[in-house]
Formats: sequence, C-alpha cells, structure tokens
Amino acid sequence: MKSSDMLKMGLKILVLILIIFWIGIVIVDYLNAKNSRDGSFCWSEEVKVYDKSGNVQKTYNMQEFSQLSDEEKKDLYYTYVCKGLGYKIYRYHREFNAIEFGPFFISERQNAN
Repeated sequence: MKSSDMLKMGLKILVLILIIFWIGIVIVDYLNAKNSRDGSFCWSEEVKVYDKSGNVQKTYNMQEFSQLSDEEKKDLYYTYVCKGLGYKIYRYHREFNAIEFGPFFISERQNAN
C-alpha cells in the first residue's frame, strides 16, 4: 500500500471519528434539553431577562444568573440560550414555558405562536 493511500485512509478515519464525536455531543445536549437541563457542550450561554412588555431588560451570563435566588427568578420573565456546535437550545420562562432544540439558524421566539 502506498503512503499516499495510507494518508487518505487515515484522514477518512479521523473525519469519521470527528463526526461520530460531534453526533454524540448533539445527542447529549438534545437529551439535556428534553429533560429541562442546561446544555453540557455550549460554547455560549446566556439568560435574557424581559420586562412585562417583552423588551430585553438585562442579559446575564450563567454565573451571574445562578447567583440570583429562586425567589428572584420566580418573578422574572427570561429565556435561557445555549449555542452549541451547530445547534441552539432555548428554554423559555415567560408568558409561556417551552424548550426548543434546533439547528444554529433558529431564532428566539417572542411569543407562544
């Protein structure tokens, strides 16, 4: 077997391993979203807090938001946003409660419709 053929085979195996690894990451975060948990493999996480009229009042990173008490969070309208490798997770705690998991190009809903 030529060295160029071995190199091509090695690259194909490497790409296949990376694809399998990526699929595993997507499945783990999908299951997290399905079970109302935060994403495990997010490269960006934030929480957008809204006022009653639906305007963004403040954006927190996860560390800042976790410092709020459960009593403070109870009265807030907010959306948790996780941006992963090719996907996004939205968890809504506003006039409606919902969880969305989808490709990177989905955008946040502003109402339940």
